[in-house]
Amino acid sequence: MKLPFPLQKAGDALHAWRLSDPRQAGRLAIVGKFFASMLVLTLTARSLAAASMPQVTLCQASAGSITRSSTAAGNIAVRDGTPITVPEGLLVTEVDAAAGESIAAGEVIARFDPAGLTQALAAAQAEVRQLETTAAQLSQAETADDFALQQAQKQLDRAYADSQEIWQEGVDAIAQAKRHREDAQNELNVLLNQPAATPESAEAERQQQISAAQAALDAAEAALAAAEEGAESANEAASDAAQNYEDARNSAAHSYDQAAEEAAKQNQANQAQAAVIRAQLEAARAELSALQALQQNGSALLAPQSGTLTRVDLAAGQNSSRVAGLLAGADTGCVLTFALDRDAARLAATGTQVSVRQGSQSAQVEITSLSEPAEDGSVQVTAALEPGVWKAGAATVELKLNAGQYAQCLPATSVQADSDGNFVYLIEEQPTLLGQQNVLVRVPVTVVAQGDGMVAVSGSVSGQVVAGADKPLSADTWVRVAS
Repeated sequence: MKLPFPLQKAGDALHAWRLSDPRQAGRLAIVGKFFASMLVLTLTARSLAAASMPQVTLCQASAGSITRSSTAAGNIAVRDGTPITVPEGLLVTEVDAAAGESIAAGEVIARFDPAGLTQALAAAQAEVRQLETTAAQLSQAETADDFALQQAQKQLDRAYADSQEIWQEGVDAIAQAKRHREDAQNELNVLLNQPAATPESAEAERQQQISAAQAALDAAEAALAAAEEGAESANEAASDAAQNYEDARNSAAHSYDQAAEEAAKQNQANQAQAAVIRAQLEAARAELSALQALQQNGSALLAPQSGTLTRVDLAAGQNSSRVAGLLAGADTGCVLTFALDRDAARLAATGTQVSVRQGSQSAQVEITSLSEPAEDGSVQVTAALEPGVWKAGAATVELKLNAGQYAQCLPATSVQADSDGNFVYLIEEQPTLLGQQNVLVRVPVTVVAQGDGMVAVSGSVSGQVVAGADKPLSADTWVRVAS
């Protein structure tokens, strides 16, 4: 199989070079051995340097939520009644039942301002719709668009096909020109091999034919040279065009990979945020259901069951609190109380879920009320428990509070501190005598929130962040990245 003309020409030139001076091959071998020795020395030096470098693990700052877990000592007490809950902030127009009264299921306990109830209901419906829309949007996974990559690949495939076709056309043109030159040469040879003609007029005619054949041969050789030059130029142009399309395809592939990576990061952040939104949505739906029930009952709060009102916390002319009172039924309920410190109290609210455990019994319950903060900022928290399950006495309360959403979250091990403040180490590739090396760059940050193994920071944190190391670190140190 014949090589394309440019490759054949290069091979012939290399063979001629070797024949012209055989010693050139020996000199080339000596130079090759020298550079091979330098490569071995360089690789050895890099291996020794890498062995002494600290090994680090990396992470990247990403948007997410900071949660803070804590444990509190709780106390379960059996109270005279189960809390009656209502939406907060509704204007009470009248109270129809007093503490100590017996009341039947469905009787009116209190009435609320209908206009205020309608307004609160509309606001609750809007909040539920907004949270549902947000949750649906966050649940839709983002994907990278590969249209540009597909188009670039198609253009590259066409360029390869065009390059092959142009090369074949050049080969065919050269072959045809060679045939024409051979025909002209043969025609000239026939005339030259003929004996001189007589009379002189016949010889003169033969010489004219020889001149014409020579001119035809010269033209055929010129056409062959032009065909060879044209084929070479066409091949170079086609090769350049194919390379340009290949560069475009590679660029599109790189852009697609980056877009896919960003989409994956965004999906991860969206999932974390969606979990928070779903919790908020559940609370908003519960609030909406309570408001709808009040509206269906003519803006009245009805007794959920028969029993005795042991406490009423509503007053005409005032806005409603979360707990309207206590109703003691056949099975009296239990109440969980515990204290939260200043930091945890800032994150807790009515409706926040906590885990309570007493012996082998455990459950998830909602906070029903929080006291006013004490001098040290702590608050007393109350949560209602189902009756007939719990016993009076101590219990353990576990909380997982959401400290908020932040744009830059990192593992707590990433952030270090010294006399100059908090900082992180970033990895930066820098050229050295031993080639490209990973160098530590110190970047100051401000910690804005801390939680369960994660911190939220402010500052310019872009790139790969050191999350851990097997040796002490310092700025400008060379490190190697754990695989």
